[in-house]
Amino acid sequence: MAIENFMQSYNRAIENVLPILRKRSKASYIGMAIMCIVIKQVYSAYSVPKHLQRFPKVSFLSMIRSYLIKEAVVERTKRLVTPLTDAGHGFYVCKIPLTWTVFVTDPIAAKTLLLKTEFFPKSHAFFDALGDNSPAVQFLGRENVAASNGEIWKKQRKFMNPAFLRSSPVKTFSSVTHNLIKVIETQSDAVPIANCMKAFTIDALGLSAFGFDFQSLNGDPEGWTETYNIAIAGLFDPFINIFVKVDFMMNYISSKRKRINKAITRFNSMLEDLANKRRQEILNGETLGVPENEKDLLTLMIEADIREGSRTTSTELRHNIALFFLAGHDTTAHTLAFCLYNLAKNKHVQAKARAEVLDILGDEPKDVDPTMEDLKRMDYLNMVIKENLRRCGPVDKLLSRDTAEDIDLNGTLIPKGQKISIDFNSIHMNPKLWHNPEEFVPERFEPGGEFDQHTGFTWLPFSHGSRQCIGMNFSLTEQKVLLSMICKRAIEEI
Repeated sequence: MAIENFMQSYNRAIENVLPILRKRSKASYIGMAIMCIVIKQVYSAYSVPKHLQRFPKVSFLSMIRSYLIKEAVVERTKRLVTPLTDAGHGFYVCKIPLTWTVFVTDPIAAKTLLLKTEFFPKSHAFFDALGDNSPAVQFLGRENVAASNGEIWKKQRKFMNPAFLRSSPVKTFSSVTHNLIKVIETQSDAVPIANCMKAFTIDALGLSAFGFDFQSLNGDPEGWTETYNIAIAGLFDPFINIFVKVDFMMNYISSKRKRINKAITRFNSMLEDLANKRRQEILNGETLGVPENEKDLLTLMIEADIREGSRTTSTELRHNIALFFLAGHDTTAHTLAFCLYNLAKNKHVQAKARAEVLDILGDEPKDVDPTMEDLKRMDYLNMVIKENLRRCGPVDKLLSRDTAEDIDLNGTLIPKGQKISIDFNSIHMNPKLWHNPEEFVPERFEPGGEFDQHTGFTWLPFSHGSRQCIGMNFSLTEQKVLLSMICKRAIEEI
Protein backbone atom coordinates (compact mmCIF):
# COMPACT_ATOMS: atom_id res chain seq x y z
CA MET A 1 0.00 0.00 0.00
CA ALA A 2 2.80 2.43 0.87
CA ILE A 3 4.57 1.76 -2.45
CA GLU A 4 1.31 2.29 -4.36
CA ASN A 5 0.71 5.62 -2.60
CA PHE A 6 4.28 6.69 -3.31
CA MET A 7 3.99 5.83 -7.02
CA GLN A 8 0.72 7.73 -7.31
CA SER A 9 2.34 10.80 -5.73
CA TYR A 10 5.36 10.35 -8.02
CA ASN A 11 3.17 10.24 -11.15
CA ARG A 12 1.26 13.35 -10.06
CA ALA A 13 4.55 15.18 -9.45
CA ILE A 14 5.82 14.26 -12.92
CA GLU A 15 2.60 15.50 -14.51
CA ASN A 16 3.02 18.85 -12.73
CA VAL A 17 6.72 19.20 -13.55
CA LEU A 18 6.62 18.36 -17.27
CA PRO A 19 4.98 21.66 -18.30
CA ILE A 20 7.71 23.53 -16.41
CA LEU A 21 10.46 21.55 -18.14
CA ARG A 22 9.02 22.40 -21.55
CA LYS A 23 10.01 26.04 -20.82
CA ARG A 24 13.62 24.80 -20.85
CA SER A 25 14.78 27.36 -18.30
CA LYS A 26 17.90 26.80 -16.18
CA ALA A 27 15.81 26.98 -13.02
CA SER A 28 13.49 24.26 -14.28
CA TYR A 29 16.37 21.82 -14.82
CA ILE A 30 17.87 22.57 -11.40
CA GLY A 31 14.47 22.11 -9.79
CA MET A 32 13.99 18.81 -11.57
CA ALA A 33 17.44 17.58 -10.48
CA ILE A 34 16.69 18.44 -6.85
CA MET A 35 13.31 16.73 -7.07
CA CYS A 36 14.90 13.59 -8.52
CA ILE A 37 17.42 13.46 -5.66
CA VAL A 38 14.63 13.82 -3.10
CA ILE A 39 12.50 11.18 -4.84
CA LYS A 40 15.44 8.79 -4.94
CA GLN A 41 16.06 9.22 -1.20
CA VAL A 42 12.40 8.77 -0.32
CA TYR A 43 12.05 5.81 -2.64
CA SER A 44 15.12 4.14 -1.12
CA ALA A 45 13.40 4.23 2.27
CA TYR A 46 10.55 2.14 0.79
CA SER A 47 12.31 -0.03 -1.76
CA VAL A 48 14.02 -3.10 -0.30
CA PRO A 49 17.18 -4.09 -2.24
CA LYS A 50 16.57 -7.08 -4.46
CA HIS A 51 18.88 -9.42 -2.51
CA LEU A 52 16.91 -8.71 0.70
CA GLN A 53 13.39 -9.03 -0.66
CA ARG A 54 13.14 -12.61 0.67
CA PHE A 55 13.01 -11.19 4.21
CA PRO A 56 9.90 -9.60 5.73
CA LYS A 57 10.19 -5.82 6.06
CA VAL A 58 9.48 -3.45 8.93
CA SER A 59 8.53 -0.07 7.52
CA PHE A 60 11.18 2.61 7.85
CA LEU A 61 8.54 5.31 8.32
CA SER A 62 6.71 3.25 10.96
CA MET A 63 9.96 2.88 12.86
CA ILE A 64 10.80 6.59 12.57
CA ARG A 65 7.30 7.55 13.71
CA SER A 66 7.69 5.25 16.72
CA TYR A 67 10.91 7.03 17.69
CA LEU A 68 9.40 10.49 17.21
CA ILE A 69 6.37 9.81 19.41
CA LYS A 70 8.69 8.14 21.98
CA GLU A 71 6.81 4.89 21.88
CA ALA A 72 8.00 2.38 24.49
CA VAL A 73 10.36 -0.24 23.07
CA VAL A 74 8.11 -3.06 24.29
CA GLU A 75 5.07 -1.55 22.56
CA ARG A 76 7.02 -0.90 19.35
CA THR A 77 8.26 -4.49 19.32
CA LYS A 78 4.78 -5.88 19.97
CA ARG A 79 3.27 -3.80 17.18
CA LEU A 80 5.91 -4.07 14.46
CA VAL A 81 8.03 -7.17 15.11
CA THR A 82 6.05 -9.69 17.17
CA PRO A 83 3.60 -10.37 14.26
CA LEU A 84 6.63 -11.46 12.22
CA THR A 85 8.06 -13.75 14.93
CA ASP A 86 4.57 -15.16 15.54
CA ALA A 87 4.48 -16.06 11.85
CA GLY A 88 7.73 -17.99 12.26
CA HIS A 89 10.18 -15.48 10.80
CA GLY A 90 13.64 -15.39 12.38
CA PHE A 91 14.80 -12.27 10.53
CA TYR A 92 13.45 -8.99 9.20
CA VAL A 93 14.92 -6.01 7.33
CA CYS A 94 14.58 -2.32 8.02
CA LYS A 95 16.48 0.79 6.91
CA ILE A 96 17.63 1.61 10.44
CA PRO A 97 19.79 3.42 11.41
CA LEU A 98 21.48 4.38 8.13
CA THR A 99 21.22 1.52 5.65
CA TRP A 100 19.15 -1.58 5.00
CA THR A 101 20.02 -3.93 7.85
CA VAL A 102 19.08 -7.54 8.56
CA PHE A 103 17.81 -7.91 12.13
CA VAL A 104 18.00 -11.31 13.81
CA THR A 105 15.11 -12.49 16.01
CA ASP A 106 16.03 -16.19 16.07
CA PRO A 107 17.98 -17.23 19.23
CA ILE A 108 19.99 -19.94 17.42
CA ALA A 109 21.03 -17.54 14.64
CA ALA A 110 21.87 -14.94 17.31
CA LYS A 111 24.14 -17.45 19.04
CA THR A 112 26.06 -18.16 15.85
CA LEU A 113 26.45 -14.46 15.08
CA LEU A 114 27.76 -13.62 18.57
CA LEU A 115 30.12 -16.58 18.84
CA LYS A 116 31.63 -16.26 15.35
CA THR A 117 32.87 -12.72 15.79
CA GLU A 118 35.52 -13.11 13.09
CA PHE A 119 32.73 -13.26 10.50
CA PHE A 120 30.91 -10.20 11.90
CA PRO A 121 33.31 -7.29 12.63
CA LYS A 122 31.92 -4.09 14.13
CA SER A 123 30.64 -1.65 11.51
CA HIS A 124 32.21 1.82 11.35
CA ALA A 125 29.49 3.23 9.11
CA PHE A 126 28.04 5.31 11.94
CA PHE A 127 31.34 7.05 12.75
CA ASP A 128 32.17 7.42 9.06
CA ALA A 129 28.85 9.14 8.43
CA LEU A 130 29.36 11.56 11.33
CA GLY A 131 32.98 12.50 10.62
CA ASP A 132 35.85 13.38 12.93
CA ASN A 133 34.38 16.75 13.94
CA SER A 134 31.20 15.25 15.36
CA PRO A 135 30.68 15.30 19.15
CA ALA A 136 30.48 11.48 19.21
CA VAL A 137 33.91 11.00 17.61
CA GLN A 138 35.47 13.77 19.71
CA PHE A 139 34.18 12.12 22.88
CA LEU A 140 34.58 8.41 22.10
CA GLY A 141 37.14 8.25 19.31
CA ARG A 142 36.83 5.79 16.43
CA GLU A 143 38.83 2.91 17.88
CA ASN A 144 37.56 2.41 21.43
CA VAL A 145 37.14 -1.14 22.70
CA ALA A 146 33.48 -1.29 21.63
CA ALA A 147 34.07 -0.11 18.05
CA SER A 148 37.51 -1.46 17.11
CA ASN A 149 38.29 -4.73 15.36
CA GLY A 150 41.22 -7.06 14.85
CA GLU A 151 44.56 -6.35 16.49
CA ILE A 152 43.49 -2.96 17.84
CA TRP A 153 40.59 -4.58 19.70
CA LYS A 154 42.74 -7.47 20.95
CA LYS A 155 45.35 -5.07 22.32
CA GLN A 156 42.72 -3.12 24.23
CA ARG A 157 40.95 -6.17 25.64
CA LYS A 158 44.30 -7.59 26.74
CA PHE A 159 44.89 -4.84 29.29
CA MET A 160 41.23 -4.03 30.01
CA ASN A 161 40.04 -7.56 30.84
CA PRO A 162 42.26 -7.92 33.95
CA ALA A 163 41.11 -4.51 35.17
CA PHE A 164 37.45 -5.42 34.98
CA LEU A 165 38.05 -8.84 36.51
CA ARG A 166 39.83 -7.29 39.51
CA SER A 167 37.42 -4.39 40.00
CA SER A 168 34.62 -5.11 42.51
CA PRO A 169 34.25 -1.79 44.35
CA VAL A 170 31.54 -2.96 46.75
CA LYS A 171 32.63 -0.45 49.41
CA THR A 172 32.45 2.42 46.95
CA PHE A 173 28.96 1.41 45.80
CA SER A 174 27.84 1.04 49.44
CA SER A 175 29.18 4.49 50.34
CA VAL A 176 27.31 6.15 47.45
CA THR A 177 24.15 4.20 48.35
CA HIS A 178 24.30 5.72 51.86
CA ASN A 179 24.38 9.16 50.22
CA LEU A 180 21.41 8.21 48.06
CA ILE A 181 19.38 7.04 51.08
CA LYS A 182 20.06 10.35 52.84
CA VAL A 183 18.76 12.22 49.77
CA ILE A 184 15.64 10.02 49.61
CA GLU A 185 14.94 10.62 53.30
CA THR A 186 14.87 14.38 52.71
CA GLN A 187 12.23 14.00 49.99
CA SER A 188 8.47 14.06 50.43
CA ASP A 189 6.46 10.89 49.88
CA ALA A 190 6.86 11.28 46.11
CA VAL A 191 10.51 10.55 45.26
CA PRO A 192 11.69 11.31 41.67
CA ILE A 193 13.39 7.93 41.50
CA ALA A 194 14.60 8.22 37.89
CA ASN A 195 16.51 11.43 38.72
CA CYS A 196 17.82 9.88 41.94
CA MET A 197 19.12 6.86 40.05
CA LYS A 198 20.88 9.09 37.50
CA ALA A 199 22.57 11.01 40.30
CA PHE A 200 23.50 7.77 42.08
CA THR A 201 25.02 6.11 39.01
CA ILE A 202 27.04 9.17 37.93
CA ASP A 203 28.57 9.42 41.43
CA ALA A 204 29.16 5.66 41.66
CA LEU A 205 30.75 5.52 38.20
CA GLY A 206 32.89 8.60 38.70
CA LEU A 207 34.44 7.18 41.87
CA SER A 208 34.75 3.57 40.71
CA ALA A 209 35.83 4.30 37.12
CA PHE A 210 38.42 7.03 37.64
CA GLY A 211 38.33 8.17 41.26
CA PHE A 212 36.47 11.42 40.58
CA ASP A 213 33.59 12.66 42.75
CA PHE A 214 30.89 14.37 40.67
CA GLN A 215 28.90 15.12 43.85
CA SER A 216 25.70 14.81 41.86
CA LEU A 217 23.74 13.62 44.91
CA ASN A 218 25.07 16.67 46.80
CA GLY A 219 23.71 19.15 44.28
CA ASP A 220 26.53 19.22 41.70
CA PRO A 221 28.43 22.11 43.38
CA GLU A 222 31.20 22.30 40.74
CA GLY A 223 28.97 21.76 37.71
CA TRP A 224 30.56 18.51 36.53
CA THR A 225 27.24 16.68 36.26
CA GLU A 226 25.84 19.51 34.15
CA THR A 227 28.97 19.44 31.98
CA TYR A 228 28.60 15.71 31.40
CA ASN A 229 24.88 15.99 30.62
CA ILE A 230 25.49 18.74 28.06
CA ALA A 231 28.23 16.66 26.40
CA ILE A 232 26.04 13.55 26.26
CA ALA A 233 23.08 15.50 24.87
CA GLY A 234 25.34 16.62 22.03
CA LEU A 235 26.27 13.04 21.16
CA PHE A 236 22.66 12.25 20.33
CA ASP A 237 21.51 15.56 18.89
CA PRO A 238 20.55 14.79 15.25
CA PHE A 239 21.03 18.36 14.01
CA ILE A 240 24.47 18.72 15.56
CA ASN A 241 25.66 15.38 14.18
CA ILE A 242 23.96 15.29 10.79
CA PHE A 243 24.84 18.86 9.80
CA VAL A 244 28.29 19.04 11.38
CA LYS A 245 29.87 19.14 7.89
CA VAL A 246 27.47 21.75 6.52
CA ASP A 247 28.79 25.21 7.36
CA PHE A 248 25.65 27.17 6.55
CA MET A 249 23.63 25.12 9.04
CA MET A 250 26.03 26.12 11.80
CA ASN A 251 24.63 29.67 11.58
CA TYR A 252 21.44 28.37 13.13
CA ILE A 253 22.94 26.16 15.82
CA SER A 254 26.32 27.79 16.48
CA SER A 255 25.58 28.81 20.09
CA LYS A 256 24.34 25.33 20.91
CA ARG A 257 27.32 23.77 19.15
CA LYS A 258 29.76 25.99 21.07
CA ARG A 259 28.13 25.01 24.36
CA ILE A 260 28.44 21.30 23.53
CA ASN A 261 32.03 21.68 22.32
CA LYS A 262 32.95 23.50 25.53
CA ALA A 263 31.41 20.73 27.66
CA ILE A 264 33.13 17.95 25.71
CA THR A 265 36.48 19.76 25.84
CA ARG A 266 36.16 20.28 29.60
CA PHE A 267 35.18 16.68 30.26
CA ASN A 268 37.87 15.29 27.96
CA SER A 269 40.53 17.48 29.61
CA MET A 270 39.49 16.26 33.05
CA LEU A 271 39.76 12.61 31.97
CA GLU A 272 43.10 13.08 30.25
CA ASP A 273 44.56 15.01 33.20
CA LEU A 274 43.39 12.26 35.55
CA ALA A 275 44.98 9.59 33.33
CA ASN A 276 48.32 11.41 33.29
CA LYS A 277 48.22 12.06 37.04
CA ARG A 278 47.25 8.47 37.86
CA ARG A 279 50.00 7.01 35.69
CA GLN A 280 52.57 9.11 37.54
CA GLU A 281 51.12 8.07 40.93
CA ILE A 282 51.41 4.41 39.93
CA LEU A 283 54.99 4.85 38.74
CA ASN A 284 55.76 6.54 42.08
CA GLY A 285 54.29 3.56 43.98
CA GLU A 286 51.50 5.60 45.58
CA THR A 287 48.77 3.00 44.87
CA LEU A 288 50.54 -0.06 46.33
CA GLY A 289 48.59 -0.05 49.60
CA VAL A 290 45.11 0.09 48.01
CA PRO A 291 43.24 -3.29 47.87
CA GLU A 292 42.97 -4.55 44.28
CA ASN A 293 39.20 -4.89 44.30
CA GLU A 294 38.72 -1.30 45.54
CA LYS A 295 41.01 0.40 43.02
CA ASP A 296 39.23 2.46 40.39
CA LEU A 297 39.19 1.14 36.83
CA LEU A 298 41.55 3.80 35.51
CA THR A 299 44.21 2.71 38.01
CA LEU A 300 43.75 -0.97 37.19
CA MET A 301 43.86 -0.31 33.44
CA ILE A 302 47.06 1.73 33.68
CA GLU A 303 48.67 -0.90 35.93
CA ALA A 304 47.75 -3.63 33.43
CA ASP A 305 48.98 -1.48 30.56
CA ILE A 306 52.35 -1.03 32.28
CA ARG A 307 52.64 -4.78 32.98
CA GLU A 308 51.77 -5.68 29.40
CA GLY A 309 53.95 -2.97 27.91
CA SER A 310 51.07 -1.90 25.67
CA ARG A 311 52.05 1.79 25.77
CA THR A 312 48.46 2.97 25.62
CA THR A 313 48.23 6.76 25.29
CA SER A 314 46.25 8.95 27.67
CA THR A 315 43.93 9.79 24.77
CA GLU A 316 43.20 6.10 24.14
CA LEU A 317 42.57 5.58 27.86
CA ARG A 318 40.31 8.61 27.88
CA HIS A 319 38.25 7.32 24.95
CA ASN A 320 37.68 3.97 26.69
CA ILE A 321 36.85 5.50 30.07
CA ALA A 322 34.41 7.88 28.34
CA LEU A 323 32.86 4.90 26.55
CA PHE A 324 32.52 2.93 29.77
CA PHE A 325 31.01 5.94 31.50
CA LEU A 326 28.54 6.52 28.67
CA ALA A 327 27.61 2.83 28.50
CA GLY A 328 27.23 2.47 32.26
CA HIS A 329 25.49 5.66 33.35
CA ASP A 330 22.00 6.02 31.85
CA THR A 331 21.72 2.29 31.19
CA THR A 332 22.25 1.32 34.83
CA ALA A 333 20.19 4.28 36.09
CA HIS A 334 17.20 3.28 33.95
CA THR A 335 17.62 -0.38 34.85
CA LEU A 336 17.59 0.38 38.58
CA ALA A 337 14.62 2.73 38.28
CA PHE A 338 12.63 0.06 36.44
CA CYS A 339 13.67 -2.58 38.96
CA LEU A 340 12.36 -0.51 41.87
CA TYR A 341 9.16 0.03 39.89
CA ASN A 342 8.78 -3.69 39.26
CA LEU A 343 9.40 -4.47 42.93
CA ALA A 344 6.77 -1.92 43.92
CA LYS A 345 4.27 -3.30 41.41
CA ASN A 346 4.87 -6.95 42.33
CA LYS A 347 4.56 -7.03 46.12
CA HIS A 348 5.11 -10.79 46.41
CA VAL A 349 8.44 -10.46 44.57
CA GLN A 350 9.43 -7.55 46.79
CA ALA A 351 8.60 -9.49 49.95
CA LYS A 352 10.58 -12.53 48.81
CA ALA A 353 13.62 -10.44 47.84
CA ARG A 354 13.56 -8.54 51.13
CA ALA A 355 13.25 -11.74 53.16
CA GLU A 356 16.39 -13.09 51.46
CA VAL A 357 18.31 -9.87 52.11
CA LEU A 358 17.31 -9.78 55.78
CA ASP A 359 18.27 -13.42 56.18
CA ILE A 360 21.78 -12.65 54.90
CA LEU A 361 22.40 -9.14 56.25
CA GLY A 362 20.34 -9.47 59.43
CA ASP A 363 17.05 -7.87 60.43
CA GLU A 364 18.43 -5.46 63.02
CA PRO A 365 17.33 -1.84 62.43
CA LYS A 366 20.78 -0.64 61.40
CA ASP A 367 22.69 -0.08 58.18
CA VAL A 368 24.85 -2.98 56.99
CA ASP A 369 27.18 -2.79 54.02
CA PRO A 370 27.07 -6.06 52.06
CA THR A 371 30.30 -7.87 51.22
CA MET A 372 31.03 -9.63 47.96
CA GLU A 373 30.40 -12.95 49.73
CA ASP A 374 27.00 -11.66 50.89
CA LEU A 375 26.09 -10.68 47.35
CA LYS A 376 27.01 -14.11 46.00
CA ARG A 377 24.47 -15.69 48.37
CA MET A 378 21.57 -13.52 47.15
CA ASP A 379 20.22 -15.97 44.59
CA TYR A 380 16.68 -14.61 44.42
CA LEU A 381 17.82 -10.99 44.14
CA ASN A 382 20.02 -12.11 41.25
CA MET A 383 16.94 -13.61 39.56
CA VAL A 384 15.05 -10.36 40.13
CA ILE A 385 17.84 -8.43 38.41
CA LYS A 386 17.92 -10.87 35.47
CA GLU A 387 14.16 -10.71 34.98
CA ASN A 388 14.23 -6.93 35.15
CA LEU A 389 16.95 -6.84 32.48
CA ARG A 390 14.89 -9.18 30.30
CA ARG A 391 11.69 -7.21 30.76
CA CYS A 392 13.14 -3.66 30.85
CA GLY A 393 16.65 -3.96 29.43
CA PRO A 394 18.36 -0.66 28.53
CA VAL A 395 19.58 -1.80 25.07
CA ASP A 396 17.14 -3.15 22.49
CA LYS A 397 19.48 -3.81 19.55
CA LEU A 398 23.04 -4.91 18.85
CA LEU A 399 25.36 -2.33 17.31
CA SER A 400 25.54 -3.07 13.59
CA ARG A 401 28.07 -5.58 12.30
CA ASP A 402 29.42 -6.13 8.81
CA THR A 403 29.18 -9.62 7.32
CA ALA A 404 32.74 -10.51 6.27
CA GLU A 405 31.72 -13.38 3.96
CA ASP A 406 28.68 -15.41 2.96
CA ILE A 407 27.53 -17.30 6.04
CA ASP A 408 24.65 -19.56 7.05
CA LEU A 409 22.69 -18.52 10.15
CA ASN A 410 20.43 -21.40 11.16
CA GLY A 411 19.55 -22.21 7.55
CA THR A 412 19.43 -18.63 6.23
CA LEU A 413 22.19 -17.31 3.99
CA ILE A 414 23.48 -13.85 4.88
CA PRO A 415 25.50 -12.41 1.98
CA LYS A 416 28.96 -10.90 2.31
CA GLY A 417 28.95 -7.15 2.94
CA GLN A 418 25.49 -7.10 4.51
CA LYS A 419 24.84 -5.00 7.63
CA ILE A 420 23.40 -7.20 10.37
CA SER A 421 22.17 -6.73 13.92
CA ILE A 422 20.19 -8.56 16.61
CA ASP A 423 16.84 -7.32 17.89
CA PHE A 424 17.35 -8.15 21.58
CA ASN A 425 13.93 -6.97 22.67
CA SER A 426 12.11 -9.15 20.14
CA ILE A 427 13.88 -12.17 21.66
CA HIS A 428 13.29 -11.07 25.26
CA MET A 429 9.58 -10.49 24.59
CA ASN A 430 8.87 -13.40 22.24
CA PRO A 431 5.80 -15.31 23.56
CA LYS A 432 7.06 -18.45 21.81
CA LEU A 433 10.14 -18.36 24.05
CA TRP A 434 8.81 -16.83 27.26
CA HIS A 435 5.45 -17.69 28.83
CA ASN A 436 3.47 -14.44 29.26
CA PRO A 437 6.58 -12.35 28.52
CA GLU A 438 5.12 -9.08 29.81
CA GLU A 439 4.72 -10.48 33.32
CA PHE A 440 7.51 -9.99 35.86
CA VAL A 441 8.49 -13.51 36.97
CA PRO A 442 12.02 -13.88 38.46
CA GLU A 443 11.47 -17.62 38.87
CA ARG A 444 12.05 -17.98 35.13
CA PHE A 445 15.77 -17.96 35.99
CA GLU A 446 15.80 -20.48 38.84
CA PRO A 447 17.76 -23.72 38.22
CA GLY A 448 15.77 -25.93 35.86
CA GLY A 449 13.35 -23.08 35.17
CA GLU A 450 12.05 -21.64 31.93
CA PHE A 451 15.35 -20.05 30.89
CA ASP A 452 17.25 -23.32 31.23
CA GLN A 453 14.90 -24.95 28.71
CA HIS A 454 15.83 -22.58 25.89
CA THR A 455 18.04 -23.30 22.89
CA GLY A 456 20.31 -20.56 21.59
CA PHE A 457 20.77 -17.15 23.21
CA THR A 458 17.54 -15.81 24.72
CA TRP A 459 18.90 -13.44 27.42
CA LEU A 460 21.08 -10.74 25.91
CA PRO A 461 21.04 -7.49 27.90
CA PHE A 462 24.86 -7.43 27.75
CA SER A 463 25.17 -9.22 24.39
CA HIS A 464 27.31 -12.41 24.50
CA GLY A 465 30.48 -14.01 23.24
CA SER A 466 33.92 -12.42 23.12
CA ARG A 467 32.38 -9.00 22.36
CA GLN A 468 30.08 -9.19 25.38
CA CYS A 469 29.85 -5.95 27.39
CA ILE A 470 33.10 -5.77 29.35
CA GLY A 471 31.33 -4.04 32.24
CA MET A 472 28.64 -6.69 32.80
CA ASN A 473 29.84 -7.95 36.20
CA PHE A 474 30.61 -4.39 37.25
CA SER A 475 27.02 -3.31 36.53
CA LEU A 476 25.50 -6.39 38.18
CA THR A 477 27.54 -5.76 41.35
CA GLU A 478 26.43 -2.12 41.42
CA GLN A 479 22.78 -3.18 41.08
CA LYS A 480 23.04 -5.86 43.79
CA VAL A 481 24.63 -3.48 46.29
CA LEU A 482 22.00 -0.77 45.85
CA LEU A 483 18.99 -3.11 45.76
CA SER A 484 20.10 -5.15 48.77
CA MET A 485 20.72 -2.01 50.84
CA ILE A 486 17.38 -0.47 49.79
CA CYS A 487 15.56 -3.73 50.60
CA LYS A 488 17.19 -3.93 54.04
CA ARG A 489 16.61 -0.28 54.82
CA ALA A 490 12.94 -0.26 53.81
CA ILE A 491 10.65 -0.33 56.85
CA GLU A 492 7.57 -0.13 54.71
CA GLU A 493 7.06 -1.52 51.23
CA ILE A 494 8.98 0.17 48.44
